[in-house]
Amino acid sequence: MLTQKAEQEILNRVTINIMGDEYNVMGRESPEYITQLVQSIELKIESIQQAHGDAKLSKTQLAILVALQFADEMVKLRIEHENLE
Repeated sequence: MLTQKAEQEILNRVTINIMGDEYNVMGRESPEYITQLVQSIELKIESIQQAHGDAKLSKTQLAILVALQFADEMVKLRIEHENLE
């Protein structure tokens, strides 16, 4: 079992920017992987903004709509995976 110090040493620290807000993220995944996640989020945000046209959505509204889209994809993939078994 790793000590807390050893666990912290294997965590990658990455600073990301989403919708103008900066976040410091720690995780075991590579910085490149975390960057891919950010790019996926940004694409969803752009897609939602385009779909809503001139409507001004708040950051909170955008975050909720992005979360709903990712949750939808996850549930559909889970169902598809279960059907393959």
